[in-house]
Amino acid sequence: MAYVKIQGIKTGTHLKQSLDYIKNPDKTYNGILISSFACSASNTAEEFEETLKRTRHSGNNIAHHICQSFSPKDNITPQQALEIGQEMMKRMYPNYQFLICTHVDREHIHNHIIMCAANFKDYKKLHSNPDNLNALRKVSDTLCEENGICVITPEEKNKREKLKKVIDEAIKNSNTFDEFLGYMQFQKYEIKQGKYLYFKGEKSEVFFNTKLLGTAYTEKNIKKRIVNHTELKNHKIHIYDDKIVKMSYRKRLKFSIDSALKTAKDYNDFLRILRSDDYEIKFGKHLAFKHITGSCYIRAESLGIEYGEEMLKLYFTNNEEYQKLKTEITDTKIDRIIVSDKAYQNRYIESKNVDIQIRILNCLSEKGIKSIEELKAKLEKCQKQADINNQNIQNINTQISEKKEIIKSRRTYWQYKPVITELCKIRLPDEREKYKAENQFKIDRYNKAVEIMNRSKNR
Repeated sequence: MAYVKIQGIKTGTHLKQSLDYIKNPDKTYNGILISSFACSASNTAEEFEETLKRTRHSGNNIAHHICQSFSPKDNITPQQALEIGQEMMKRMYPNYQFLICTHVDREHIHNHIIMCAANFKDYKKLHSNPDNLNALRKVSDTLCEENGICVITPEEKNKREKLKKVIDEAIKNSNTFDEFLGYMQFQKYEIKQGKYLYFKGEKSEVFFNTKLLGTAYTEKNIKKRIVNHTELKNHKIHIYDDKIVKMSYRKRLKFSIDSALKTAKDYNDFLRILRSDDYEIKFGKHLAFKHITGSCYIRAESLGIEYGEEMLKLYFTNNEEYQKLKTEITDTKIDRIIVSDKAYQNRYIESKNVDIQIRILNCLSEKGIKSIEELKAKLEKCQKQADINNQNIQNINTQISEKKEIIKSRRTYWQYKPVITELCKIRLPDEREKYKAENQFKIDRYNKAVEIMNRSKNR
């Protein structure tokens, strides 16, 4: 699979350093794996500078550095990687100068591409954004499929999203970076620190660089997010060492119960999992747990009403009812509901339903609606108007797409008009056929543009 990322180059010094780095002969088979387009490999910076002098567009970037990395599992040669990188740039950025170097100094083959920020056709600058990056990745994936190389699967994308969610949750529950690492350890992620921060899940084979999740997930910004979070909330700071998580026993018990509920098949299996996590269990009037390193038992119900014995049993026997009661508890912030008291539950739910009905009636009266029939009529009228609005929006979007296609065709027409003019000047059949063969792609683009423009005139 190939992973693509891009970053801006803002100064001439930065550009020359980047060019020297990617042209390193030790990484490119003594310069064999170096290629360029519309510029020379030896004077790339100077030629970029000449192109940039003609642009009138703002922006700090003078070039863009694109990295295309292939998996070590991919059966790919360095020359093939270079060709894929060249084709990706020609498809995505056909009017931009670029230098491409394929590096073979790592376990994984990867391309470094430095592209001028302005194109040589109309001298407009490319502004890097998520849409451009996603489009570039799609082109890269298409080329990988064409060359029999696997692409990043939805399962792998889901792993990334899961890691992001776990990191976000860890930041919310942490007051220091060490505590954050402890939380990640508790969630069974292995951690590697160095120039970047890496995590590896239980079912993953390799460590994942958090920088690839986005700028908010670099080690520096994670630390900032934790500081901002703790400034807003005065949490008790927990103590961690490098390896062992030393959080409060109550918090650890809560995490253990939540984790066991997700994996247990039934209530007995749930208790077995907690015993395997070194918890002693005491039954009686209240269900209680004690870690083997703890000094006293902790009542499960004291962690929250949803952790009471009857509620935990309900989780396995009637999960739908459990979720409903848990939602009721959360929404109303009730301190204690005795699960075994069914009569109390029924009275509470009945009072809530009456309260909701009263509020609905008051709201309808304020809007001048006096009956269900009148309400239905108003809803039908609103639905019809919504359908009309949706249809109008679809029609406008269709018109916009057609206009965009016409504008694009006109640009293509004028771009390749000189080719057709030159073709008309050639009288000898052999020369004419030779010229057509050399410029067939441009001629086809021109004819397609003429076809679209004629079609638009007939509408």
